[in-house]
Amino acid sequence: MKAILFTLNLLGGLAIFLYGMQLMSDGLQKMAGAKMRQMLSIATTNRFAAMFSGLLVTSIIQSSSATTVMVVGFTSAGLLTLTQALGVIFGANIGTTMTAWVVSLFGFKIQISLFALPVIAVGFFSQFLPSKWATIRRIGEGAIGFGLLFLGLDIMKNTIPADFAQSPFVVEWLSKFTPDTPLNLILLILTGSILTVVLQSSSAVMAMTLTCAAAGIINFPTACAVCLGENIGTTITANLAAIGASKNARRAAVGHFLFNFLGVVWVSLIFKHFIHFVDWLLPASPYGTSAEVLNGSLPYHISAFHTAFNVANTLVMLPLLKQLAQLTLIIIPKTKREDKQHDAELVYLDSRFHQTPELSIVAARKEVERMLKFVSKMVDKLIYAIKTDDEKLFERLIADAKEMEHTTDVLEHKINSYLTQLTHGNLSRHAIAQTVTLFDLTNSIEGMGDCGEKIARILEKFRNTNPLSFDQKDLENMELIAKKTKATIKHARINVSFFPNITTQDKENAANLYKTSVHAEEELNKMRKELRAERNERISQGELKVSPSSITAYGDILNNFERMGDYAMRVTDSVLRMQVAGMQMQTPISDLPSPTTQEPIA
Repeated sequence: MKAILFTLNLLGGLAIFLYGMQLMSDGLQKMAGAKMRQMLSIATTNRFAAMFSGLLVTSIIQSSSATTVMVVGFTSAGLLTLTQALGVIFGANIGTTMTAWVVSLFGFKIQISLFALPVIAVGFFSQFLPSKWATIRRIGEGAIGFGLLFLGLDIMKNTIPADFAQSPFVVEWLSKFTPDTPLNLILLILTGSILTVVLQSSSAVMAMTLTCAAAGIINFPTACAVCLGENIGTTITANLAAIGASKNARRAAVGHFLFNFLGVVWVSLIFKHFIHFVDWLLPASPYGTSAEVLNGSLPYHISAFHTAFNVANTLVMLPLLKQLAQLTLIIIPKTKREDKQHDAELVYLDSRFHQTPELSIVAARKEVERMLKFVSKMVDKLIYAIKTDDEKLFERLIADAKEMEHTTDVLEHKINSYLTQLTHGNLSRHAIAQTVTLFDLTNSIEGMGDCGEKIARILEKFRNTNPLSFDQKDLENMELIAKKTKATIKHARINVSFFPNITTQDKENAANLYKTSVHAEEELNKMRKELRAERNERISQGELKVSPSSITAYGDILNNFERMGDYAMRVTDSVLRMQVAGMQMQTPISDLPSPTTQEPIA
């Protein structure tokens, strides 16, 4: 019965520790969502920038698993190249060592219960502050996680009896597993790997290792051997995240494994020397059973070993980054038609981003840009369909336009479904506002696609009527308004590309973009009226003889092109209103001229 109670208490402490890690990571992500996006963008500069971006992001969110899963998702989306992704992962391995230092510095030197519960109390009650104190509330959520983390550590420490390490059974068992022989070293590394795979958290296993070392259950070399295994086990998370992802994402996950595995191999070959190196770096000895050693120098030495291993491995592997990438290409070879995505499939969004919901805003925006790109291509197809005399080409262009409208329908459904799941997650207020804006954007873009399909069907229906429904002048007018519509859509695409990464310095730029977009949309409205009036004038003077249905068809084509412009303006309006939220512009959006739309949007 004692053994069962001991095991349950130990697991309970571990569970509280893991839950605290999750809460702290979530709270930190909410506070630093935009900063993480900026840090990740640094990765595209060079291999050193990629490493530092991974280090910074992981140090902030305190979860290398979250960083590596995010990297796998971004690589799958094509936002990071394979070498950039590997560079970020190198940095993430160094960043994750911060947890061991936090535990070593605060977990064993002071009585945890003196501050863990007060921190949890302050963090919990800060959640009830008014919404205007959003930053304090996010800090409070992180504080709850921080307090729970140390409370779980305290429970694990207190669960282990003071005389546990001196029992004959424990001493005899541990003497068999000290890393004095290559076989024992391998067994300890495997133990650390398996524990990390089971718990899916190297930080949790590191906390357990530090706790056992502080209790005198394992010595310094044994803890270091287990620590090496943790570095291999933590790569499993990224490899699980890569299942079903693109080949480049799978290569990034394999690269993560190879980086840590090869590092463990070369450090294992010089294990004793590396231990002595760490002893030389830090003062005091990690060997002994006194309280000063167990609660002071020993945890510091273990943390230093963890950091020294990852820093040294990064220094060795960073110059070989391209060779490591080539090795992953040998393991997962390239194919001629690699990762060819169907247009109606999501490219940038997938479930891997649910662990870092703040960052998924970037991927969602990229999907919205894709939707707008399809609409722009649709207008190109319609322009060519209007002016071509080749019947087969006309049929193909109309079919392509219809297919693109179907693509926008499917993408709207998939993006909105993803965003709906996202809103059920743990998002900050600003991220929720951005998500709502993205809903508006997808709906507006899908409306643009519907208008394009209506134009395609009208052109198809009235192509070869007798007499001809549209003369050469009509076709020239249609081409003219189509090009103006395309220009309006281009403005919307530019505006979406800014979302949501605007800064205070961009406020005047945002105002100018809005003015330009309003002007373009007003010109489109004016052109529609002029072209319709011009045709009516030709009909009334007898220059053009057409059927009543042709008159309606021509008007519908002009109206739908103009409505596409209205939807594009709605996209611009939604984006820029979101961008300037919380910024004081010299010319607020509300004071800028509004687009004039005479007819309701269908």
